[in-house]
Amino acid sequence: MRRIVLFALCGLLASTATGQKGRAANAPLSLSYMLPRVSFEIAVTLECTERVPGPFREYAERQLGVQPAITSAGQSWRVKSVRVTPVARPDEQAMFTITSTGDHGGLLLSLSPEGFLTGAGNGVATRQVAGTADDPVEYIMPAARPRVEIEYVRFGVESTLKEVLDSNFSMMTVDDVPRRVWDPIERHVLKEKEDYVQEITNELFSTRRKRLEGMAAPGGLTGESIAELKALEEAYASLFLGKEMAWETTRVFYYTPERAGEATPLFRFSEEQGITKGEHASVMSYFAEVSNAVAPGEKTLEGGTPGGGTAGGTVTRPGLTYRVPATGNLRVYRGDHVLFEGQRVVPQLGYLKQFPLDVISSEGLTIEFHPLYGSIKSVVKDR
Repeated sequence: MRRIVLFALCGLLASTATGQKGRAANAPLSLSYMLPRVSFEIAVTLECTERVPGPFREYAERQLGVQPAITSAGQSWRVKSVRVTPVARPDEQAMFTITSTGDHGGLLLSLSPEGFLTGAGNGVATRQVAGTADDPVEYIMPAARPRVEIEYVRFGVESTLKEVLDSNFSMMTVDDVPRRVWDPIERHVLKEKEDYVQEITNELFSTRRKRLEGMAAPGGLTGESIAELKALEEAYASLFLGKEMAWETTRVFYYTPERAGEATPLFRFSEEQGITKGEHASVMSYFAEVSNAVAPGEKTLEGGTPGGGTAGGTVTRPGLTYRVPATGNLRVYRGDHVLFEGQRVVPQLGYLKQFPLDVISSEGLTIEFHPLYGSIKSVVKDR
């Protein structure tokens, strides 16, 4: 998490007003900060299996003596994996303002670029509170959908042209006798489908013969060579029998818990179309829900957020407001089918507390706040 170290306020925040020209030395200064609320980034990886019929499927029984299992194109989808990552979002209902008053020791505050409170400490402290260097920004282009077709031309081992002899007769003299002799005209044309069927059939059985002979002969082909021949044989057979091709894609959804025990629709899924907006009977809805949310010192928070979990405004008592986050059971599910389940911290379902500014200043404390949850991470008394 990145950080920005801000100024030391006078009074309770103890600063000499050096900002605005003409400002009185004892004029109050204000600083606003926000507490985060957590959204869950839910990355759903789907696998699509496409059934691709062979271009020579109508010749399968004649050439190979078998009926192809795949006779028409189709696809089926399944959810392969789910990854859940917490992401901090600004909570506009949990914004607070601190105004300097009085005459107290110095206090140093640290905020993230988003305005989240990350640290507080005595102005003379040498401890560096919270924060790391800026995170790198990376964008990955989504993978293009692969081609799902069988190109039989690329399996050929001969030219795509064939020789054609056109009938032609010429007059020739043989033994002083003029004779009409067949003298064909040679030309080349593109092969037709029947030509490829016969060529691929010959190559398929030739490859199978080489593989079997290499397996049977002492000191024959290596295991790698036999595997390559088998893969080529299967590729030839797929031109008649078809094949299945699998590829993956990832969709990202965001879920922000508002209340414990409340299910939120996340996405709709069908085995025929994957993630869809369709309404037909085969479409199934998946939900996200946080249940059994408990914060330290509080009862189970089903149906509510005691302690003003989303309350905000100007702090009337001099102090830093922070969250006591709740921990709940996050589920991504459809009926009895659970895609993901695990314990997660949900700060907005907890409650708010204050740490008095005069205690921080007088006791020489350095406090580190968790920028993701808005809760206290550590309290250290500086010597």
